[in-house]
Amino acid sequence: MLIFGITGGSGAGKTTVSDMFRTLGVYVADADLAAREVVKKGMPALAEITEYFGNDVLLGDGSLDRRKLADIVFSDKASLKKLNEITHKYIKMYIEQQLSHADCEIAAIDGAVIIGSSVEPLCSYITAVTADRETRILRIMKRDSISRADAEKRIDAQQSDDFYIAHSDFVIQNNDITTLRTQAENILNQIRKKESGI
Repeated sequence: MLIFGITGGSGAGKTTVSDMFRTLGVYVADADLAAREVVKKGMPALAEITEYFGNDVLLGDGSLDRRKLADIVFSDKASLKKLNEITHKYIKMYIEQQLSHADCEIAAIDGAVIIGSSVEPLCSYITAVTADRETRILRIMKRDSISRADAEKRIDAQQSDDFYIAHSDFVIQNNDITTLRTQAENILNQIRKKESGI
């Protein structure tokens, strides 16, 4: 099975792109889903998070206060880096388990933080998803019901589009949904050609 990564900043539209690849027969492992699963109550990742960030990031029932943690890590790059260090090993194990059940020629991993993470070595190729800053801001505001300032803070805490593009084999521009299928098909065709040595 060949595996490629789908990555990009918040609001770029990775989920929409991943859904498009699914319609083309690609099995997509969702790193964001994995990230939510591994920090559930009673999981070792949550224990490590609490040890570092304190009990303030927990809700009354002992589960993770995701919004509180987001406020912390998207305001401080060192905190975001530490959170990634804690969670990535657990996310990798979860994704590997997902992929072990996939029965397909090509699979993908959808995740915001693939480049430079423990998941990157699983990927033969990386596809960056980009979108205009204003489009991303509006998507984040709508998706997470947060203010414009908070949406901008999230974008600014992450790598730039230039970073994703420089570290990727392919790029999908996701400003207009009407072009997504063609872009996704082109990438799959290029991957198949590369793998067949054409």
